[in-house]
Order: sequence, then C-alpha cells, then structure tokens
Amino acid sequence: MSRYRVQVQALPAQTFTAQLGVNTLTIEMQWAVRLQVFQVNIRAASGALLTAGRYLLPGVDLLAGLYPPSKVNYGSLTLEGAQPTPDNLGKDNFLVWSDE
Repeated sequence: MSRYRVQVQALPAQTFTAQLGVNTLTIEMQWAVRLQVFQVNIRAASGALLTAGRYLLPGVDLLAGLYPPSKVNYGSLTLEGAQPTPDNLGKDNFLVWSDE
C-alpha cells in the first residue's frame, strides 16, 4: 500500500501535475466565490478529462465513481483536515493519494 501527500498551495486557483503511483494527473482547482468551495477538474496524462466540477470537501474521494468507468486504477485522492479555503488550503488540510 502506498499513501502520500500531494502538495497544494494556499491560492484561489491553481493547476499542477501530480505523479500518483504510475499515473500522472493534472489537477485544476478553482475557488467558487458564490459557493465558497473549490471546484476540481482532473485530467489524465493524455489530456482526457477524468472528472470536472467536483467539490473539494474533507473526506471525499475525488477519483471515486469516474464515468465512464476507467480501466486504469488511479487509486483515491482525498482531502484530510479542515474545510478548504484560499487561505488555509495546504496548511490546515492536505490532499492524500492512496493506491487502495
């Protein structure tokens, strides 16, 4: 079992590439002011959109229930800690990837 933190910054918008096991994913986070939540888009290395508009909430696996179901096992990507805001993202909480 592998498990590690994915580095994020306390910013209202960011795009970064993360090596998650054998897969490289591009993660886009955008703060939705009216909703007071981050919305997340995730793309495979090929550029294929895996998920769009998911809310970044504690305990929610951003890679669960991809549709159409992927033949690739991307593992799980979950936020642990406090409800994220542009000020506390990556400080009071963190993204954790696991291959389980």
